[in-house]
Amino acid sequence: MNRILNDKGGTVIAFGAHPDDIEIGAGGLLARLSAEGADVTMCVVSIPNKVETRLAEAKAGANAIDADLVVLFEEKEQRVEDVPMYELVRRMDHVIGDLHPDLVITHGANDLHWDHGLVHRATVSALRRTPCDLLAYLSSPEMNAHARCIGECFADISSSIEAKLAAITCHSSQLTRLDVESSRDLARAMGRISGYEYAEAYQVLRMRV
Repeated sequence: MNRILNDKGGTVIAFGAHPDDIEIGAGGLLARLSAEGADVTMCVVSIPNKVETRLAEAKAGANAIDADLVVLFEEKEQRVEDVPMYELVRRMDHVIGDLHPDLVITHGANDLHWDHGLVHRATVSALRRTPCDLLAYLSSPEMNAHARCIGECFADISSSIEAKLAAITCHSSQLTRLDVESSRDLARAMGRISGYEYAEAYQVLRMRV
């Protein structure tokens, strides 16, 4: 993961369908890369309900990770499936064109949540002409455990696990369905597999050598 950083720091974009997806799936790696000097942008596609509340929570979560926040469709309450695919790709194109990322992180293709799968497809399409590394995460790994094997690569988040959990906790309107300690338990389990204290698992979609 350190390879994406150069003398000026690398640029990282993480795409998530809704507020809290990015923090759950990739919050530890993003917080670590930000602390190491990368410019990190968290790009939320849409807000399906409680727009004002969840936008405020998304901003707080990004602050906990020390990342910038972009919401692609902030105009109204909607799900990703309400957005035409061409428009979703067009708006992603603008973000990618403006930031020129070294690394992009997005939802996995096999995620069981329909909106998450749509974001994955749109991300891959938007990166059709952009040379960068591309990783995929699952934002609800407990629910999706049967849909994938253990990750193809692991990111050490031992130094950033507390920032990840703090970012998840910012989404107080969702805490009734988010078990924050389960995120710690999962990171600890991934760490045991990979030899770290805490880790996140990713699928490698593209890695430049």
